[in-house]
Amino acid sequence: MHSADPGLLDRLADRGWPALEAEQQQGWRLRASGGVTNRANSVLASGPVDDVDAAIDRAEAWYAERGLSAVFQLSPASPPALAGALAARGYREHSPTDILIADCHVVAAATRADGPSAARVADAPSPGWLDAWWAVDGRGGGRERGIVARILSGGPALYAWSGDPAAPDAVARLALVGEWGGLYAVATLPQARRRGLARELVGGLAAAAAERGVEGLWLQVLAANAAANALYARLGFRRASGYTYAEQVRLVRPG
Repeated sequence: MHSADPGLLDRLADRGWPALEAEQQQGWRLRASGGVTNRANSVLASGPVDDVDAAIDRAEAWYAERGLSAVFQLSPASPPALAGALAARGYREHSPTDILIADCHVVAAATRADGPSAARVADAPSPGWLDAWWAVDGRGGGRERGIVARILSGGPALYAWSGDPAAPDAVARLALVGEWGGLYAVATLPQARRRGLARELVGGLAAAAAERGVEGLWLQVLAANAAANALYARLGFRRASGYTYAEQVRLVRPG
């Protein structure tokens, strides 16, 4: 499997969940998608800038023009002075997330040993794929769902589901970025949990991706999600990097 430094993983993840609007400012990438998901509405501060404070000023102005608060994604590839500069401005970090990587063939083999899989994999989502994912992880109404649909179609990917294509029990997506595949949107409906469906879907995606020349897999999972981390460890994933989001705390004065 390829080795992966934090900067590369940051860039892969950015391509796997592409914002609807983005602008490069030196080593940083400003991303906006109507406020839907932190990934697509934050500064990917994964690289150097000439002046950290000036770069923060530019980013805050860019997001203000779009009616959004500035959010920064901080990783080991971020400038060392950035976290302190943001804290001094009233930003608070949240959502610590691990980035895990694995060999694609290892993950496929780990699930192949379980026997025949119920997973179905295709280049496009089934008719009920987005309904199932939105029922588990969706936040918002029709506008937000429409934005997510556009993000999902922003790059090549494989889609997996289990059960009726019009009403799946579980779904998952693998973004295809060169020789890498990024796992996103793994979701199982409450009534279908504890049946190993997520494991089957991940294995099915890994097997299909390996046939297309994918060698490495990555995924992002909240550090506090013990169940998900345990599942991915059994499949051969290991931690390679991580990140947090830094968001400004705005105080509301009493009227």
